[in-house]
Amino acid sequence: MADLLTVFKEKAEDLASTVDRKGGIRATLESLRRQMAESDRRRATSKVKAELRRLQRQIEEMITAVGVQAVGLHEAGKLTSPELQPLCQHIVQLKATVAQQEAELAKLEAATAGSSASGARLCAACGKPLPDDATFCPYCGAASPKAAEKRFCTNCGAELRPEAKFCAKCGQATKDLP
Repeated sequence: MADLLTVFKEKAEDLASTVDRKGGIRATLESLRRQMAESDRRRATSKVKAELRRLQRQIEEMITAVGVQAVGLHEAGKLTSPELQPLCQHIVQLKATVAQQEAELAKLEAATAGSSASGARLCAACGKPLPDDATFCPYCGAASPKAAEKRFCTNCGAELRPEAKFCAKCGQATKDLP
């Protein structure tokens, strides 16, 4: 047992002398404290930067909302700020140009669809081409002619077979469904 204690004491002394040669325990602890403080500063900096980005996004959203309100007031003829009048007028002109370009694009897509596939269906609401399996127009959301042929459960929205008396998904009775 004495030999074991002697070996343990020698190992502990070796460890202590190794630590002392590398600057001692006090220096090691100071180094760890500096590293922890630097890590805390970096974490705090990252947190502040993230908060700044969040606030900047919020400011941009609010500026957009103010702009939307100003254009709405301009279009309604109720905008009283002369400084905003030219900006709002320019936005209204841009909107008109976008509408013209969308109409031109719809015509081109309809012509392309008509030349590539005979009998291509067009949306009755917006005139854009409908995919063959479309139930609703992907551009404006209007029901396609195929939607009138289909029935849907009012409880869960699942498509119903024409002869169904109950919804296969949720069990809702279809007697009062169209």
